[in-house]
Amino acid sequence: MLVSAPVSRLPAAHRRRSGVHLGIGVKLAAATVVVLTSVTVLVANQVIQKTRDDLVSAKANAASMMADLLSGSLTAPLDFGDRDTAQGDLDQLRSNRALIAAVAWGSDAEPVAKIGQPEGGLSAFTARGAENQVLEREIRVARPIVRDDGRRLGTLVLVFSLEPENAAFAAARRNILEFAGIVGAMTAFLLLAFARWQIVRPLSRLVDAARRVGEGDRAVRVNVRTNDELGRLADVFNAMSSAILEREGKLEMATESLRELFDNMREAIVAFGPDGRLGSEASKEARQIFGDRAAEGNHVAELLYRGGPLCVESQALRQWVDAAFDAEVDAFPEVAELAPREVWFERAPGDRRFLRLEFCPIVSGRKIARIMLLATDQTELRRLTESVKTKDEEHARQIAAMRRLIAGGGQVFVRFIEISRERVARCSEILRPGGELCPADIDELLQQLHTMKGEARSFDLERLADEIMTLEDELSRVQARSRSEDRPSVEGHSASWRSRLTRVADELTRAQETFVDASPVGSAILDQITVRRTDVTRLGELVGPQGGEAAEIVRRLAARPFGEVLAPLLERVPRWAEREGKRARLEIDGREASIPPDLARLLPGVFLHLVRNAIAHGIEPPDARTRMGKPEVGVIRASCIEDQPLPTLLVEDDGQGIDFDALATSAGVDPKDLRRTRELLFTPGVSTKGDVSDLAGRGIGLSAVRADLLSVGWLIEVDASRRTGAAFVIRPQAVPLSNGE
Repeated sequence: MLVSAPVSRLPAAHRRRSGVHLGIGVKLAAATVVVLTSVTVLVANQVIQKTRDDLVSAKANAASMMADLLSGSLTAPLDFGDRDTAQGDLDQLRSNRALIAAVAWGSDAEPVAKIGQPEGGLSAFTARGAENQVLEREIRVARPIVRDDGRRLGTLVLVFSLEPENAAFAAARRNILEFAGIVGAMTAFLLLAFARWQIVRPLSRLVDAARRVGEGDRAVRVNVRTNDELGRLADVFNAMSSAILEREGKLEMATESLRELFDNMREAIVAFGPDGRLGSEASKEARQIFGDRAAEGNHVAELLYRGGPLCVESQALRQWVDAAFDAEVDAFPEVAELAPREVWFERAPGDRRFLRLEFCPIVSGRKIARIMLLATDQTELRRLTESVKTKDEEHARQIAAMRRLIAGGGQVFVRFIEISRERVARCSEILRPGGELCPADIDELLQQLHTMKGEARSFDLERLADEIMTLEDELSRVQARSRSEDRPSVEGHSASWRSRLTRVADELTRAQETFVDASPVGSAILDQITVRRTDVTRLGELVGPQGGEAAEIVRRLAARPFGEVLAPLLERVPRWAEREGKRARLEIDGREASIPPDLARLLPGVFLHLVRNAIAHGIEPPDARTRMGKPEVGVIRASCIEDQPLPTLLVEDDGQGIDFDALATSAGVDPKDLRRTRELLFTPGVSTKGDVSDLAGRGIGLSAVRADLLSVGWLIEVDASRRTGAAFVIRPQAVPLSNGE
């Protein structure tokens, strides 16, 4: 329960603000005028500048045309050196008031003819030559005077004034700025009037009412009749004033000792006395969780349990309450251990909450005066935990089901995946965008989905079946409507159905990935079928030694995947290591690689010896591995490297390796003789383990491994180049081992 101070007790500093008072209407008007004026000025300047540019451009074009005409008329006078005629042609331009000067040059430095005197004198034209110039106050246009045969006779330069255009530009800018100022002033006046009438006055009423509430006046009402935010604010204020008047008395009656305790507490908190009856103190969380059952006077047992006195849990809690108040303060922790620690609380039918309970004594003197119950809602956490556990169990069941499928022949499941994808493709074709559905289409969709759902259930693919069933239910409702409609409306549903069909396809992919993960041969399981061994043998006899593609196919049929050969060891390695007080796991690389049939027949026994030796001799105990900076779990890796024509097999571990010096010393062999030292490992009766255990120590395993492999034309050798761990290489006899010798 949170207790707040009355508004009237707030400090005066919270109700007053110092400084110059500016009304909201003034601020709104000022801001609008500034923005409007700025925009107007910017736009006006752009328009004026564009107008001036257009005027100058028009004048420049006219000047260019005049220069073109005049340069043509001066060709003959300059060609014959007739200065009078040239001057006469220029004198005709004196009537043009915008013309400042006109100069015609021949081949000499002095002009042939001219009128007017431009600023800067004639030297300015001579220096710049025949160039057109647009200046701030004038336009200069230059044209070459050329004879018909292309020979240049001279240059004509005309200078025109831009004063009329500049004057028009200045006047227009002044008028626009004056207009912008008038518009801004009128806008400010109108905004001020509107803001004062529609905003400032209602806000002033609200401010005055708030001030009166702060001074203790609880009967304040604000009368704002506008149907806008201010009107709604006034309604909320009136409702708040009424609520303050109604609840302030209750808030002042709250127990001061519980204020800090209940502030910001996330737990549901109630307190009860020796009779087990609840007091008036209850946190907000308690009222939300327990509702009316947290009311004052109810028994704490009735708060937590339904069923009344006949409820076993309720009776046990009542007895505990009696014992708790009779106990000494020091003995309460022991008594609290007997109290319920958690409960599933049913607030309403279908609404169950998981609460973690804690009982804390409130001591007065040396007696327990009251007991406080703290209940923490951990429903979501509990459901999340159960959901994770359920998903883990579901995944484990799925993997187990997939392994059973693999053991009984994985091609049945593979065929189910293939057919299901064909069914999904057919459903997608029916639900193609833009297509119309008839009752027959819906019937076919339901048939495809229903069959696929039944097959999914038979393989324990519950998530896939649930997705299909959801889509099937939606289609069934449409099918029911189709009995009364020739073409039931599916508008708005087709996209949803296609989306759910996509999820069905995703679940099929996920199921296939789980199947591959559970397979000891990886993705090769998707390409396998069960055949009779006698049929393969007979087929090999029929093909004989002739070779070719048929012989290669027979060889592949007789070969076994590497992962299938080692599958039984995956679960045995951890158990064998545990017997030795160690931790280890087997990793398989290249599990899809093919192993020749004669070698595949012996490999289970060969790898059994090598893996058991790695556990007994190589992998260290967990504490020793930790001291060396290694993971506690040792790794034994079996790899199959596909070479041509036959693969190479490798068995390695990350253990302590082989002590060749100690091995040579125990057998009386020179440690420098590496070849002979390595051969000791495969000598009967020689072992690096001092004692005999269930896994190793008799010196028989490696010699038996070599004998078995030699019988089918394969060799096993130790890779002495390793500096850490141990590695054994199995290869065909014809392939040499590269070990750094």
